[in-house]
Amino acid sequence: MKTKRWFSLLLALLMITGAFAQRPQLRVKITDTEGVTTIVERVSSSSSSSCNTSDFPVYQGTEKRDVNFGDLKSIIVRHDQPAEDANNYITIELTDKTGKSGIYEMIKNIRITGKSEEGDYSIKINELKSIEVLD
Repeated sequence: MKTKRWFSLLLALLMITGAFAQRPQLRVKITDTEGVTTIVERVSSSSSSSCNTSDFPVYQGTEKRDVNFGDLKSIIVRHDQPAEDANNYITIELTDKTGKSGIYEMIKNIRITGKSEEGDYSIKINELKSIEVLD
């Protein structure tokens, strides 16, 4: 009878702690324009706080699309294709998890932030070559 109680208590404890467990944080591999690669965890952007439901906005003409890192395979910054308003925007290529890709524009001063092995990480999107979502 004592074993059954301990088992029930252990099972209840596991259920309670499981209810408060968070999903694993997203990891990305960022390559900057110098070719330096950094693994970043808990990735977000400086515009995350202004986007209620997404990590950052992108634009195709006048259409705005809200994007989450978790929905993507990769972001390639297209330094070879200037944006329509090159003073404020940069051209990017997004590829989602289904493999569908598209060309968009993004505000070039948005910062990608997170944690790397060296500590806090922050870089402007226009200083990047690519971002690959690892998990």
